[in-house]
Amino acid sequence: MAGSTLSVLSSVWRMTAAQALSMTVMNINIITTGLAGALLSPVTWLATLPISLQFVSTMLMTLPVSLLMARFGRRPVFLAGALLAICATLTQAYALYTGQFILFCIGACLLGGGHAIAQFYRYAAADSVSPKDKPKAVSLALVGGLVAAIFGPELSHRLVGAVDGALYAGCFVGAAMVQCLALPILAGMPALTFPPPKTRGRPLGVFFRIPAFRLGVCAAALGYAVMSFLMTAVPLQIVNVSLLGEAVNARVIQWHVIAMFAPSFFTGSLIARFGVRPIMLAGLLCYVFSMMSALSGLQFWHYFGALSFIGLGWNFLYTAGTTLIALLTEPEERGRVQGVADMIIFIAVACASLSAGFLHIIGGWQAMIFVAMLPTAFLTVVVAFTTYR
Repeated sequence: MAGSTLSVLSSVWRMTAAQALSMTVMNINIITTGLAGALLSPVTWLATLPISLQFVSTMLMTLPVSLLMARFGRRPVFLAGALLAICATLTQAYALYTGQFILFCIGACLLGGGHAIAQFYRYAAADSVSPKDKPKAVSLALVGGLVAAIFGPELSHRLVGAVDGALYAGCFVGAAMVQCLALPILAGMPALTFPPPKTRGRPLGVFFRIPAFRLGVCAAALGYAVMSFLMTAVPLQIVNVSLLGEAVNARVIQWHVIAMFAPSFFTGSLIARFGVRPIMLAGLLCYVFSMMSALSGLQFWHYFGALSFIGLGWNFLYTAGTTLIALLTEPEERGRVQGVADMIIFIAVACASLSAGFLHIIGGWQAMIFVAMLPTAFLTVVVAFTTYR
C-alpha cells in the first residue's frame, strides 16, 4: 500500500514538474511570439498569425493525441511531445535568424502540437488518484504554471538580444533548453497505460446529453477563449501602442501567469468544499473586474489589473471545468472523451486568438474588451442556470 501511494505521489509530482517546464516554454512564447511576428510579418495585422496557428494546431492535435495515449500509454506520447516542442522552438529561432515568416509560422504549428500533448498532464494527474482526490490532483498539476510565471518572463526579457542580429531568437533557444529538462522527468514516469477495455464505454453522444459534461466543456472552453483573446493582444498593446516597453510587458505577463496558476494550491480544495458552480461564478466575477480595469486606462496598473484578474478567473473556470470532465469518464472512455473535450476547448481558443490580432488593429483595445463581454455574459447565464447532479 505504501509503495502504491508513493507511486501515485510520484506520478502527480512528475506531471507538476513537466507542466512547469512546458508552461515556461509557453510563457516565453506568449511574451515574444506576437512581437516577433510583428518583425517578420509582411503586413501588420498578420503579427498574431503565428500564435493563432499554434492554437489551431493544438485544436487539431488534441483528439489524435488522446487516441494515441489510449493505444500506447501516456509516457511515450508525452516524450514525443517534449521532443516536438524542442524542434519547434529551435525552428522558430532559426526563422528569426534568417528572417523567414513562413518558417516561423511552421515552428508555431509544431509547438502547438507539443502543447496539445502537454494539455494531458492534468488528466494524467487526475487518472492517478481516487475520484475524491481528482480536483486536488488537477489543481496540483496546474501549480507547475507558477514556476513558469517566475522563470518564463525573466528568461524572455534577458534573452531578447542574446543572438546578434536576430531579436527574440535567443528567447526560443532558451525555450528549447528548458524543454530538454522535461525529458528525464517524463522518461522516469510510470507508463500510465489505459486498462484493456471490458466494454467500449458510452457513445460520445451520451456525454453531450449530460448537463454536467456540457457545463464543464463550456466553462473550460469559453473561459480559456476569453483569456486567450485578451492575452494574445496584450504584448502588442503594451509595447507597440502604449509604448511602455518590453520590460513592462514581461512583468504584466509574469503576474498574469502567477494569477493563472498560484490559486492551484487551493482551488481543488475550494471545489471539494463549495462545489463547482460557486467556483465558476467566482471566476466569472474576476473576469468582470478584469474588464473594468482594462477600460480604466492604458498604463501599467490597468494592464496589470486586467491580466491578473483574468488569470485568476481562468484558473477557477478551467480547473472546475476539467474536474467535471474527469469525474464523468470511465477508464475505457477517457481517450475519446477527454480528446473531444479538449478539441472543443481549443476550437474556441483558436477562434479567439485568430480574431484578436485583426480586431486589435481595426477596433483597438477598448473594442476588444466590449467584444469579450459577450461570451462572458453568455457563460454567466449557462453557469447560473444549468441544472446538474
